[in-house]
Amino acid sequence: MRCNPLLLVTALLWGTSGITRAAQSTNDALPELPPLQGAKSAQAVPVAAVAAAPNASNQNITSSLSFGDMGATGGLTLSGQQLQNGVSFTLPGDLVITDAHISLNVEVNRTDVPGENLQLMLNGQPLGAIPLDQVQQEKGFWNLDIPASMISSGNNLSFQLKTSDDIINNVWSCQRTLPEDYRVTLTPTSTLNYQGLWLNVRKTLSTFPRPFFDTKQTKDQALSIAFSASPDADVLTAAAIVASHFGVISADKPSRFDVQYNNLPAGNGILFGKPGDHIGDVTLGENPGPALQVIDNPVNPAYKLLVISGHNETELRQAAWRLIQPALPDSDTLQVTAVKMTQRGEYDAPRWVNTSHPVTLRSLQADDGSLVAHGVWHGENQLPFATAPDLFMWDGSAVPLRLTYSFAQKTWIDDSSSFLNVSLNGEFLKRLPVSKDGIFAPVMNMLGLTQRQQSAVVNIDPRAILGSNQLGFWFGIKPQKNAPCNALGDDNVQSRIDGNSTLDFSHSWHFGQLPNLNWFSNAMFPFTRNADLANTSVLMSAHPNLEETAVLLNLMAKSGRDTGVSANYLHLFTGMPQQEYGQQQLASNDVLAIGSLRNGELLKPLLQGSAFSLNENTLEVSTAGFASRLTSLFSGEQARTDIDAASYLSDTSQWRGLLSVRSPWNTERVVVIATGTDDHQLQQLPGDMTTSTFKSNANGDFVASGGAGDVRSWRVGEQFTRGDLPGYLMILWFASQHIFWLSFLACLIAAIASPMLYRTLKRHAQQRLQDKTEHE
Repeated sequence: MRCNPLLLVTALLWGTSGITRAAQSTNDALPELPPLQGAKSAQAVPVAAVAAAPNASNQNITSSLSFGDMGATGGLTLSGQQLQNGVSFTLPGDLVITDAHISLNVEVNRTDVPGENLQLMLNGQPLGAIPLDQVQQEKGFWNLDIPASMISSGNNLSFQLKTSDDIINNVWSCQRTLPEDYRVTLTPTSTLNYQGLWLNVRKTLSTFPRPFFDTKQTKDQALSIAFSASPDADVLTAAAIVASHFGVISADKPSRFDVQYNNLPAGNGILFGKPGDHIGDVTLGENPGPALQVIDNPVNPAYKLLVISGHNETELRQAAWRLIQPALPDSDTLQVTAVKMTQRGEYDAPRWVNTSHPVTLRSLQADDGSLVAHGVWHGENQLPFATAPDLFMWDGSAVPLRLTYSFAQKTWIDDSSSFLNVSLNGEFLKRLPVSKDGIFAPVMNMLGLTQRQQSAVVNIDPRAILGSNQLGFWFGIKPQKNAPCNALGDDNVQSRIDGNSTLDFSHSWHFGQLPNLNWFSNAMFPFTRNADLANTSVLMSAHPNLEETAVLLNLMAKSGRDTGVSANYLHLFTGMPQQEYGQQQLASNDVLAIGSLRNGELLKPLLQGSAFSLNENTLEVSTAGFASRLTSLFSGEQARTDIDAASYLSDTSQWRGLLSVRSPWNTERVVVIATGTDDHQLQQLPGDMTTSTFKSNANGDFVASGGAGDVRSWRVGEQFTRGDLPGYLMILWFASQHIFWLSFLACLIAAIASPMLYRTLKRHAQQRLQDKTEHE
């Protein structure tokens, strides 16, 4: 039902009704592709033979944004202890809103509390109020219209619990008695629906990544990537580099790619190819070298296409490198000159915590506000950070988090009841007080000389640290009973964590056992040991299809998102390379292979000598015999689950997942295969890998996800160690892992030492008795 204005006391802002529209293009026909600077040909090469393109007018769009999309995946909850809550969201800068309304799904656990209303505010201005005592069966649904002029590119949507008298008198009784169990919840399915005009912006490279990708947009975006009918390894290499860059700039949002062959995107998109390639109605023109160009989309000139072209792998890589660098020119065309990219060292990913020295929290934050809490009612301040997955520390050691913090200096704050909660990955670590504790604390309190605690050390168990982590800081500020309401609603009240607080991993090493698909699922490790994938070879089928290419782009975006570096130096092959250069690359690199089980020509050579085999497009596991299991037990290996894996494969007809084996070209390297029973299953794998269920359950050397979304993992083959653990620690680690041999060595030492010790003690006893006799 729609809110009845007679029942709701609401104040709506006035707004301008005029909407600025972009200037429309005066040319109806699609212009020819102009020659690039320094082009050999004096004539322009036409993009395509398009008889008449549609008018390049603004594009009408309709979309929606749920509270879950805005980050409130669990909804928003208000109570007697928290009378205010809200979310923030952003919209594309090239979008002008013309109409909007919000659909609210409200759940109230008690409807016997009279006079309570839920007031909505957008960007600090009231939208309306909902009488909560009229909610039937503890659930209600409302639609509220929003003036389009109130919505900007950055917005804040807030909610308050108010009484009817407060709304009438335009005041807020922030401290009033409500039942302790009273809860009002706006579900994550509550949605902002809007219509607008997508402006026909001019063609320029200077605004990249807009309009193809808007980093400020809250909702997940699918990037449209188009190729010719059969892209080769050169073209796919450039696409992989650019896809990884989109992963870098998308931060914590997973990237999605809509891949098309010989077909143009309906909206904004990026084209990769070589001169002469045909992609839908576009034919890439001849250029003297690597080139970047923005053109109107022949399907709808309100949208733009970015063309990345080059004659070979070197030129295409150069074009991709130039695109991801800053300071692109304010023009629609660029002839790329030579670009140099510095190769990264091991473990120097910008998004991984430096382990050579303590790092400040300021260096980890993405924005200046992540360590500052505003007001009394606020959410948890979250600080994400990532570590190399192979960090090694002994049990019993700790990672010290040295915090310096400060609460707002307000007289109405109850220092004795306020606190700072520190958590890691949602698990509580420690509660820190406002005032200092100690023997003399009560005396100091009586004298009015209470001293605030400004620092503390929180020791973190290394086992609680994952590849991707999130520190949480929540200032539980408790106001005194006489605190003024205007102070409680003041966002200028600030509590903060000092940016010079440190997190110290300097006493850790890089060491572990491979294969380990948990490392790969969380951080694309070991490929990301070099953040630019310099020691990575990607293997695809001789003619990759749409699904395989989409998986490639999604995995490369994940690499960029995990490390903060583009995959500038990866080596990509379509089909098994036969030349010496290709074989050398496979022998010196870790190998990432992408293909369904139907690509036996690609997968069978990779599985040679492993516990996996491919039999008529079916994956099989060779189970170990009794002697092999006994040897594994004596060698200290963890128990294998190959029998369970074989049973799963025999009982499951449709699945997708990952498997990892030792490289057949180098026993110190690994091969990771992204696969599925068919292309449809394979295409779903990147989406699975973004879920917390997959990341937490992935382990061992074989991970599979079925149709129901269940994720299972097994350890089938042998493991080997890799890392920089010092020699003395390596001995201790070996002893801790090989209990049988440690026990055997202890028995052997005892067997050898016992006779010697017996003879020594016997001689000592005889000597003692002889000395005693002579003395008598």
